Amino acid sequence: MKTVRYCPLLSFLFFFTFNIDAQKQESSRLKEMYGSRFQHYRESIHLHLNKTTFIQGDEIWWTAYAYHKKSNQPSNPTKNLYCTLYNSRGEQVAKDLFLFEKGITHGSFKIDSTWSSGIYYIKAGTKWMNNFKEDVPFVQKIAIVDPLTKIESPTNHKAYDLQLLPEGGHLISDTDNMVGLRIVDSNGRGVQIQKGGVYDEENNQLTEVFTNKVGLGRFELLPKKQLNYTLKVVLGDGSIIEKKLPKAKNSGISMAVNNILEEKLVVSLNTNNKTFEAIKKDSFHLATHRDGIMTLNSFVFDSISRNIKIDKKNLLPGTNIITLFNQNLEPICERLIFNFKGLDLANASVVRGKEKRDSVYLKIKTLTKKSTPVSLSVSTLPVSNAHNLKESNIFSSFLLHPYLKSSIENSSRYFSDSDRIKEYELDLAMLTQGWSSYDWGLIFNGEPEITYPFEHGVNAQLKLNSELKKEERLALIGNGVGSMVLLDLDDSQTLELTDLLSKNGDTLRFSIRKKRRGLRKPDLDIQFPMVTLKNNSTEFSEYVVPQKLFTVPLINQSFENIPFKLSSDVIKLEEVVLTEEKNKSKLVRKSPLMNDQFKGVKIGEKEIRSNVFLLDFIAKNGFNVDFIMQTGQVVIRNNRPGSAQGGAFGTAGARTGGASFLANSNSRAAFVRVYEDDFLVNDLRQLLNVPMSEIDEVYFERNGLAGDSFDSSAGVIRIYRKVGPRLRSNSIYFAEKLVENSFSRPKAFYRPKYFSTGGEAFENYGIVHWEPRLITNNKGEVGFKIPKDNISSVKVLIEGMGEDGSLLSHTEEISLD
Repeated sequence: MKTVRYCPLLSFLFFFTFNIDAQKQESSRLKEMYGSRFQHYRESIHLHLNKTTFIQGDEIWWTAYAYHKKSNQPSNPTKNLYCTLYNSRGEQVAKDLFLFEKGITHGSFKIDSTWSSGIYYIKAGTKWMNNFKEDVPFVQKIAIVDPLTKIESPTNHKAYDLQLLPEGGHLISDTDNMVGLRIVDSNGRGVQIQKGGVYDEENNQLTEVFTNKVGLGRFELLPKKQLNYTLKVVLGDGSIIEKKLPKAKNSGISMAVNNILEEKLVVSLNTNNKTFEAIKKDSFHLATHRDGIMTLNSFVFDSISRNIKIDKKNLLPGTNIITLFNQNLEPICERLIFNFKGLDLANASVVRGKEKRDSVYLKIKTLTKKSTPVSLSVSTLPVSNAHNLKESNIFSSFLLHPYLKSSIENSSRYFSDSDRIKEYELDLAMLTQGWSSYDWGLIFNGEPEITYPFEHGVNAQLKLNSELKKEERLALIGNGVGSMVLLDLDDSQTLELTDLLSKNGDTLRFSIRKKRRGLRKPDLDIQFPMVTLKNNSTEFSEYVVPQKLFTVPLINQSFENIPFKLSSDVIKLEEVVLTEEKNKSKLVRKSPLMNDQFKGVKIGEKEIRSNVFLLDFIAKNGFNVDFIMQTGQVVIRNNRPGSAQGGAFGTAGARTGGASFLANSNSRAAFVRVYEDDFLVNDLRQLLNVPMSEIDEVYFERNGLAGDSFDSSAGVIRIYRKVGPRLRSNSIYFAEKLVENSFSRPKAFYRPKYFSTGGEAFENYGIVHWEPRLITNNKGEVGFKIPKDNISSVKVLIEGMGEDGSLLSHTEEISLD
């Protein structure tokens, strides 16, 4: 009889092979569940506000950016932005819908005189984001102040909140633990401690504790089983605060992350002997992930401590979530870190240019990795404005906030002139966040239920009231190159028009194409459903309200010093409309942007009868208008003898404000610059088929003497549309229907009429200038003018996004002396 000998090596190899196979199966299942949750398109929204403290009668101006989380690119498919304003009770006081174009839009809210002073919240998002708990809307806290109302200073009571957060989520006995701490005052602002320490039950100090200026710190502790520990700190005002540490668990795994090394991220996993004996044959998975992208390190514990090194080149740029899973795929530890490597962050600088009697020219120079155009929004404020309390910027909105459970105080500071100290302090802030905003219960439930569609515009219900004859078709006359779209009606002669991108005040033009290709006017009705939002109220308790927003230095000032009191030569909107009805031939749209070289034409019945479309009218006023079939471009050239014979193209090249080439031309030509309602028209195809009945006034400058900072040697055309009910239908071929309940039309920026720009009120609450959208040229440059006020210097706050997804946030002070 043979003796069977036990072979430890074979047993080990069998166990090792079995464990490897099990790890692969677990890893595959984990990645599959995680990917399923994030398989749909995910986006984030950021609003750049011109400021955050306003006075009644002011206007809240903003530019919105949409960002695709996974690709780190502009969210070009996004169209519908819902922007709402809430008071401090969460009651909705204003709402509107805005149209994104290539991931960017802008708008404003006029502050109603009925709104009381206090804290408000501006909220922005898409309906599509409501499908995903992880995709939270953008929220910015603002203050509205009535300078005529005396504001009581807040009671200066001492109340502090000391928070203790073990790294990884739990405190484990008989092993090394890292503990984060955060201390804030009653206003939610961080407070630095003077000294502190952790004490055992016999009042023996075990370790010293320190924080930075914003109340963030960390300390190491090896707690014993069943013992209690207390943190005692002394603040600068002499206050003493004590807080018991959470009870240490008898078993478990603690996590400590070293994110300070230049090339490597080190994750230390520690446990005690009791836990090690129970888990030493189990597999574990350390996941580094975000937005559906996950990499895994699978392993077994071969001792009570395990260090895992991760090359930072393999991390995602921006926020990374580090989660430890056991073999049952249960998350047991989690930590957030931020990776600055690989981020596509643009730089900018501002230089002062030419100065005129009443204005100063500023030029912005941007630098991106790929030298692509960048769309910028720029707020220019008095440099002494201390009430612009913006907590975040485009960096933190897109790269940080979507993954946090709670806000980080003044998160924008970590991305301004970033250095190793700020990187370390941001890591402290991430440590004290604890677990991320991700809900693993939802993730493991698989693909989310899609309740809200991805919107590409608005819908309308159409009803044709007359019968179509044989071979007749109802057509929608558009403004693009494909100027006629044939519509198919159902048996009841109704149709739902979908994905319309028209703005309020636009018209939809319909006609019936007859059998022999002629047109006749249809009789039809069209209804635009009201814009609906998910809720008309919400809860903002998680957003800290800093009391100092209310301590405004306007008490006891005289009424004449208040910057937003309208002077006697300003007419309210209603009066302007009435005056215009009485004198329809009077030009009223000429702005300070135009000098005496501009010739203005008020569009009346004569102009409408002799010109069916706007481009016909332009062609009769000294410009050649051509449509290039091969490229789909619209070209407007100056036919003035001796001119540069430049042309304005319907292409992206027009955005740079520089010169371009005409088709089949070897000579460089200056652009005819065309503006619609004071906004540069980047694609002239949008002027196709615009009827003259929509136009209020047109101004021409043909001699190259427009006097602006751009190359206008080929001339400038400024077009102003009619607004709302004054729009008339004059064509015998078209039924024109006014668009309502659709996208809001952005206003041209104006600033309030100030009595003086030299006082304290203006310096604290006034605005110098706002540019909602500037686009850099091929050199990365763009310029703009600001008024020359009675102040010595200004603060220029720039935010932007490049076509390649690069992000920019820059603040610079410019002397005006």
